[in-house]
Amino acid sequence: MGSDPREANHDHFSLRLQQAAQARAWDALAKAAAMIEPGMNDLDGRAIVDQVIAESGADRLWHASQVRFGPNTLLPFGEVPAAPHVLGENDIFFLDIGPCYEGHEGDVGAGFTIGADPVHRTLIADSKAVFEAVKAHWAATGATGPELYRFARQEADQRGRTLALEGASGHRIGAFPHRVHHSGKLKAFDKTPSPACWILEIHVVDRTLGIGAFYEDML
Repeated sequence: MGSDPREANHDHFSLRLQQAAQARAWDALAKAAAMIEPGMNDLDGRAIVDQVIAESGADRLWHASQVRFGPNTLLPFGEVPAAPHVLGENDIFFLDIGPCYEGHEGDVGAGFTIGADPVHRTLIADSKAVFEAVKAHWAATGATGPELYRFARQEADQRGRTLALEGASGHRIGAFPHRVHHSGKLKAFDKTPSPACWILEIHVVDRTLGIGAFYEDML
């Protein structure tokens, strides 16, 4: 962990437990996504996600589950859809969850498809590809937070996507609650982010298609 106070953590922080929390969050996300079917709407999806998280043994949620179906995948974190979207036979959705396990915050998110629409699959693949490119750039160059998101914008542009930064510009992660130490965004962190300390969020949207895709994980 870095010496910058914005990267401070609680005395009970454990890297092992932090990594385990992420792994358990990914397991819960995959299980919930597999239960979502055509005919369900965003509210149905949220009920499934929160039930799966509870059954996974989470201590609590450190942030409310974000469930976005169809055109609601354009919306930023925290914005309530004007109306729930009912999933069709060929559709797109993403999940963003923040469960705590053994006092450590997990935070993962990814996009999924209903059916086999290649346009949806490509958009989802692009969100993860931008994430992986930015993570590799951080590892290779030691780029700062603003530099990482400038690079992310370039990567999204190259794929014909728009990088949506409102509500998706990265943040701290750690032993709950990390906000005691820092609640600012990765996009504004003016030093090289330390490993296992930050969440990188990538939300790409296609305004022409009227949909988006999301991917996040720990740097």
